[in-house]
Amino acid sequence: MSTSTGIKCMQMTSFFGAMVALAAITFAVPSSAWAQSSVTPIKLAASAIGRPPIFSNTFVDVGEAMGFFKAAGVDVNFRWFQRGADTARAVVTGDVAVGFTATQPALNLIAGGAPVVVIAGMPNQDWLVATDDPDVKSCKDLKDKTVAADGINNARTLYIAAVVATCGLKQSDLKLIDLANQPLVRAGIAGQVHSGVWHVDELAQVEFKTGKKWRIIDAPASIAKGLHYAVLLTSKKAIAENREGLIRFLEGWILTQNLMGSKSPADKVAFATVAANASQIDFQVALASVDGYQGFNYWVNNDGLDEKQMMSQLEQLVKIGSVKADKKPAYKEIVDKSLYTEAMKRVEKKFGKLK
Repeated sequence: MSTSTGIKCMQMTSFFGAMVALAAITFAVPSSAWAQSSVTPIKLAASAIGRPPIFSNTFVDVGEAMGFFKAAGVDVNFRWFQRGADTARAVVTGDVAVGFTATQPALNLIAGGAPVVVIAGMPNQDWLVATDDPDVKSCKDLKDKTVAADGINNARTLYIAAVVATCGLKQSDLKLIDLANQPLVRAGIAGQVHSGVWHVDELAQVEFKTGKKWRIIDAPASIAKGLHYAVLLTSKKAIAENREGLIRFLEGWILTQNLMGSKSPADKVAFATVAANASQIDFQVALASVDGYQGFNYWVNNDGLDEKQMMSQLEQLVKIGSVKADKKPAYKEIVDKSLYTEAMKRVEKKFGKLK
């Protein structure tokens, strides 16, 4: 987006507030259908990554701003962590009923015997390995370089391990530092990090603030196709004790994903406004990020649990040694699709077929 067409958020607050309201009217679901729910709300604790949230976790803010969770009859208390592995562990310990986490930590837990299952997902990852180091032009050039990731068995570290394996390197050939989310963005803007694993919006923030274009290190297409990005994880105990609450949560989730993936200009502006405020980024960056994410179908109107993609991700974890081959769970041990199926039925009964 050029400077002449960029919109300055501080000068347009009232306009964007109106557009948020407009989106609730023009969105593919009739506004009357998400008026205050007449059912008694069920309390539910959930975990997400932030604060500020990573871009995918802005479903929390979209759901709250648009009233989607409230309309579904669930009173959600979100608890925030800085790592996907931590949001997943909160599910295992019972601190939360459902957690949004990267797929890799979830699979690691299931392979390790934790009594948890996946109930929905986002299949298409957005990781970028990028650098402003002039000496790094390809995957092989990362040897002996300092690369920002996010710690052992976390999503970024597992991703960079998969990428460098395709060019004959091992994770131990890199100098990995534990840095992610907003601390990583701040370090990139300050010139303290020169190579790292980034979310699309994180790199966009750095490039916007510095005016410097970073080089993307190409990863084979097989990496993207063979990786699964993120999931909603819950425990078998939570399903037994609060199945209805989880189904209602998924109703809200379905509506957030539909809005976030909507190509409607009003919906894009509404989403970008919420995301900019939640993530504390410039509106231009948020709107450009929405377009970028929609370009590779980041938000899908299905359960997001394609078996081939999930199992391919599991094989990647086996390949890099994160999961032992003899401990690989079967697909049916990883997922429980029944809750999402019921939630979608309810959404479509209220609103019709989603676009």
